[in-house]
Amino acid sequence: MSALARKAFKSSIRALEIGVWYGGGSTNIWLENFMPGSDIVLLDAWRPYASSADVARDEFGAANWDYAKMDSLSSEAFMSAFLNVRRFENDADDKNVSLIRGKSSAILPMFRDDSFDFIYIDADHKYDSVKADIVNAKRLVNKKYGIICGDDLEKFPTEELLELARKYKDRDYIKGEYRYHPGVCLAVSEEFESVNMSDGFWWVVCRNGEFLSDDLSLEYLQAD
Repeated sequence: MSALARKAFKSSIRALEIGVWYGGGSTNIWLENFMPGSDIVLLDAWRPYASSADVARDEFGAANWDYAKMDSLSSEAFMSAFLNVRRFENDADDKNVSLIRGKSSAILPMFRDDSFDFIYIDADHKYDSVKADIVNAKRLVNKKYGIICGDDLEKFPTEELLELARKYKDRDYIKGEYRYHPGVCLAVSEEFESVNMSDGFWWVVCRNGEFLSDDLSLEYLQAD
């Protein structure tokens, strides 16, 4: 992720992160690696998101997370993100950072086409939400040159994984032998012919209106 941020852009950009939560991890990567003068918009609902299916005690439910506890921390997560941004601004006020609290389905339509050079998606992982976020991202990304990326694509789509995902669109995560986010897997497969992926992080380049996986490949990012 750091290599992509450094190698993809050599000047200031407009970036959007959809899904911030505590504001660590990926947020810090963008804050630290994008060029000075960049505008970074951080968008999150900061509200409970688990479905009843997520907490179900069946063969796929109640994964490795306590969803009820995570949902109860939404206010704490918002304050953490706010304080992290303030700390960054105090240490290195060379980027313009904005926090927006709201559902992506309500906020993203407010932005104009081609608004962002870089869009990272890591919000609600259930199918309908991921699908909508990607569809919006494809409209909002700079068509001349931009990047759409996201998290939690643990495995490249296969017919078996896609068939299972279609049955469990309301799940955040499927455990057991599969161990993947079905909504992410299905939505990415429907919206892009192919993507790059490394340890769950996926990305695709938009160049002259085409979405390509051969630009900025993993091999390129790993090269010295």
